Amino acid sequence: MRALRFALVSDTHVSVSRPESAERLAQVYGAIAQLAPDLVLHCGDITDTGLQAEYALYRQVVPAALAGRVRHVPGNHDVRWDATAKGRYQTNFGAAPSSFGAGGVHFAGLDPTQVLQEPGHYGRGGLRWLERVLRGLPEGTPVLLFQHFPVGAGHYDVDDQAALLDLMAQYDVRGIFAGHIHREEVTRFNELTQVTLAPVLASPVFYWAEEAPGPEHGAPVLAISRVTLAADGTPASLPVAAVPLSRHRPRARHRVMIGVASGGRLPVTVLAEPAGQVRGVSASTYPQVLSGGDWHDLLAGPGGPAAGRWSGTLPVPRIVPGAYRVQLRLLAPDGSWQEKHIPFSVPGGATDPVPAWRLRLTGAVQAGIAVAGPVIVAASTAGEVAAVRVPPGDDRTPWLWRVRVGPVYRRPGVDAAGRTLFVPSADRHLYALEASTGQAVWRFDAGAPVLSAPAVARVDGDEYVIFSAGRQLLTVHASTGQLAWSVTGRGFSAGQAACDGRRVYTSAADGYARAHDALTGRQEWSCPMVSGDQHRVALYSGWDNAVVLGAGAVVAATVSGSLALEAATGAVRWKFPGSTMYPAAVVLGDDTVLLTDEQGTVCRVSLVDGHVHWQTALKVRVLNAGVTTDRDSAWVLSARGRLIGVRLADGRRQGSVQHTLAYSYSRPAIVGGTLVAGDQAGFVHGIRLP
Repeated sequence: MRALRFALVSDTHVSVSRPESAERLAQVYGAIAQLAPDLVLHCGDITDTGLQAEYALYRQVVPAALAGRVRHVPGNHDVRWDATAKGRYQTNFGAAPSSFGAGGVHFAGLDPTQVLQEPGHYGRGGLRWLERVLRGLPEGTPVLLFQHFPVGAGHYDVDDQAALLDLMAQYDVRGIFAGHIHREEVTRFNELTQVTLAPVLASPVFYWAEEAPGPEHGAPVLAISRVTLAADGTPASLPVAAVPLSRHRPRARHRVMIGVASGGRLPVTVLAEPAGQVRGVSASTYPQVLSGGDWHDLLAGPGGPAAGRWSGTLPVPRIVPGAYRVQLRLLAPDGSWQEKHIPFSVPGGATDPVPAWRLRLTGAVQAGIAVAGPVIVAASTAGEVAAVRVPPGDDRTPWLWRVRVGPVYRRPGVDAAGRTLFVPSADRHLYALEASTGQAVWRFDAGAPVLSAPAVARVDGDEYVIFSAGRQLLTVHASTGQLAWSVTGRGFSAGQAACDGRRVYTSAADGYARAHDALTGRQEWSCPMVSGDQHRVALYSGWDNAVVLGAGAVVAATVSGSLALEAATGAVRWKFPGSTMYPAAVVLGDDTVLLTDEQGTVCRVSLVDGHVHWQTALKVRVLNAGVTTDRDSAWVLSARGRLIGVRLADGRRQGSVQHTLAYSYSRPAIVGGTLVAGDQAGFVHGIRLP
């Protein structure tokens, strides 16, 4: 039986706008085909923007000799700007995740990518799928994982990676192959080897893996080499890593004890078992932003490293109240390490928000929280829509009702009376549900996934629901769901329109902000916001912007900044720099607006002339969760689950809490002094404000 042989590529970023990307990939795949591999693994970012023309171009360059041998996983570039909610990827390559066997090795292609978002999340469903796969394998079967995002080893793109690491430690996972970071990196931790691949986007490169006898008693390893192609196609191979296909050491049973944070210090003690496998221990707080923490060495106790006791204090000088994790690295003599993530918490003070309750839905609560009278409504990517009063009822029946539709990624709309919810779904429908019971009133077939937040407006005495689906802008009667008008051939939008009763204002992925007559859909004006090739326009336009109105101005944003446009004409009134598209702007009652950029700088700006009254740098990543207000305060929810109060009068910071360890893209709402927000772990959190 021939030894297992396969190739790996990543980050091909095939683009119609840059034909050299396909030419380079054709050269790579041609060289791989000559080696007749058993299979080829593609670790994601197959395309640049997830457009069908890009997938078609990609498929053209796959040679016939590799037909059926290339196994794919999606990357963030394949799904983030995809108006079909991963539909194009699945049409071209099938469902992800997937698993298969070859040459006595089992492969699992994981998919932590998230629709409309850049970072990753496995979710309970993804982890349970992998556990079923691993549990069903014969004992001793080596497992190789491939996915787009690397995990552990200083990478923080997947928020629930700690659960993956714990799961893998129970089985014979020997290696992980990943891309995303656009550089080669080899790390050995938790008895496995992770290899991140250099991108085909940058040069004609691939990786070759071949089973070979290892140095220890002939136990097999995968010998991994990087192969770079010269201009004439000549390959140059360089060894990169050797991945053992069998476990050499018994599983570690290390114990960790976390003390109580006091005076900016956190005590940490580790009891290593077996002690001889550990020559040093370092610790860091897990970052609650999308970057790494500072590492500190623990000291060996009496008896030195051989005794296996390590302890020290970890500096936590600026940590706010709430939930956290300590990262530990227990270093082995051969340079590998065991990586563990241990939870701990920090108590709050009198001026800090207090987590009061939480409930859980299936899937991720990526959609914002809707308020319909006394009822708050959350919806999930698994299609659950559920209502609760604040505070919830007893633990046995906290939900007033729960119903199932298709996946929901954006906040439902609510009619003026607070009686009807309008739920957008990736199953191509907009649903009208009774807010008090969840019963369906009507559903509208939009012909494409509805990934935008519906806006509800009164026009000429009647109430309408305005939303985007695919490349259409649609308006339906709120009472019946009948189509009033539609505009086709626009750019994709995952944002929200605004309406003043006369015009509907939108921005989309074609680079324009527009105004349409609210009764007929006739375009009244357009304003170009971004120009360039299709990829640049799609990425940098206002595709995820919630348009807001105030003082006769339309505020529309891109990743480069906000524009205030005259509502009547579309003329530019003022410009505001910064990546202000993802956190929705909030209009205040004195003709000012709160604008927040991705890096957490909040500004109070005059709608009349763009004058900045104050700005506050919170230094946290803020995406779709964003900002909501209550009385004299704004509350900013970061992408990493940190809630921070800001005084509206002067921008001064108030209390804060780290209420979740999961990513947060769900725009919060405030009801009766309680802020309600969702997270990607599926929790709906009730946080009592001071």
